Amino acid sequence: MFAAMVAALGFSACNETWDDNPVLGTHEGDVVKNFLNEPEMANMAVLITEENNSEAFHLTCSQPEEYGYAASVAYQVEVALNSDFTTPAVEGAPESVLLGTSFYDCAEINPTRRAIAEAMCKLLDIKDQAQVPTDYMPLYMRLRANVVNESGTPVPGTAFTSNVVSFKSVSCGYLAVVIPGQPTGIYVRGDMNGWLNDQLNDGNNLEILSNYEFLTTTESNVYELEYIEIEANVAFKIADKGWGAPNLGIGNNPIEFGKKCELGWNTDNITLNSAFKGSVTLSGSDKKWTVVFDALEPDTPGQPSGIYMRGDFNNWGTDTEFLTTDVKGVWEIASVTIPNGLFKLATSDWSTLDLGAHKADGADVAIVPGEKYALDKGGSNISGADGFSGKATLRLKAGNYTLLLEPNK
Repeated sequence: MFAAMVAALGFSACNETWDDNPVLGTHEGDVVKNFLNEPEMANMAVLITEENNSEAFHLTCSQPEEYGYAASVAYQVEVALNSDFTTPAVEGAPESVLLGTSFYDCAEINPTRRAIAEAMCKLLDIKDQAQVPTDYMPLYMRLRANVVNESGTPVPGTAFTSNVVSFKSVSCGYLAVVIPGQPTGIYVRGDMNGWLNDQLNDGNNLEILSNYEFLTTTESNVYELEYIEIEANVAFKIADKGWGAPNLGIGNNPIEFGKKCELGWNTDNITLNSAFKGSVTLSGSDKKWTVVFDALEPDTPGQPSGIYMRGDFNNWGTDTEFLTTDVKGVWEIASVTIPNGLFKLATSDWSTLDLGAHKADGADVAIVPGEKYALDKGGSNISGADGFSGKATLRLKAGNYTLLLEPNK
């Protein structure tokens, strides 16, 4: 009997090893396999609008057999306007866009029309509403598959790219991407600026408006006023030109710096209990809005920062230094001239801090004087400032550096 039990246990252990614990099949590189099915909408004309952008493009697939068993697989949709996924539709645009959402059910791979519209705008390098095309065009999709562990991390050696499917006629009928840094027509209006009545109603001293206007960010319905000073007990509201959409006053609770606070629709004026210097982030739409006042810490102005503008214009030297301002994380060069060439922002050792060109869609972005420019740590040399003369302001916020070149007036 004992011998029989030992034999039975031995068989059970062997069976568990081979049948209940199958080995995951892996491979080198990113292998192309035919596992994406032909979509039902392939031959339909699809117009994407703001009204229908919550609807989906429905895709189905089968799990790549090479995985060896029914693994937990994440599928991402990649979109292009050319079937080879390597030819940009327009010069300077990306060849393809990999959507951020992962799907885990082969029968329900449903990227939203909004996500597709955003991808199309990027593939066409659309920057404003006037560039949105009205014609229909072929759209190509494929899947990127990876086995993932319990935390959602891809398992090495399990990447597959599917075959390509096409949608015959797709049109993006609206500007689906958020262009950061664009005027919103929403202002801080209060006693500190005469409620902007002259500027908005009569068109006088229009340059003042930019000091109080929120700009778009990279997120929908999130706007930022990068820097503003408001004295304690000064009355103000956040509103558009006509006090209509929006017209935001005090919410149920007083404003607390650094915390998200609700705003009230067409309610009483806002006042702050203490003076404020910093940025204001406004979020919302319709009649639901919140605001965050991020106060900057005070600092002693005019002190050396150890951060230099180094480029062709000064033989990459350290004679052009940013100085501290009256707030921490903000440094300025009052006057600098860049006749031509490339430059970077760095410390003297090139290692404590080395800030260069911002990359977007795999390419370096040139700086545009008068517009806030994101800096990448360890990035390439910055271009686009030839002939500039004026003030340079470097800001650090949430670990990210930006540079603003303001030309002399």
